Amino acid sequence: MCQRLGIEHGFAPVKNRQFIAKDLVLRMFKASKAKDVGKLNLKWEGLYCFKKVVGPGTYILEELLGKEIEHTWHEIYLKKYYV
Repeated sequence: MCQRLGIEHGFAPVKNRQFIAKDLVLRMFKASKAKDVGKLNLKWEGLYCFKKVVGPGTYILEELLGKEIEHTWHEIYLKKYYV
């Protein structure tokens, strides 16, 4: 019944993000395990280039200068950067 009510009110299912090679992305600050300074802290950090897909929703990033980031990142911690 709840699913039917959601459809009637216009709620759409969550869409997965799709990145292609050389897309610019930001990563979530909290996910990088950096020290949290408080509620006024930045929520997103860096400007990274998407390198390749490792698995479904998992990506390898690299810095703009070409240095590969050491960990893989899931799509929920990435946000596309529009120029």
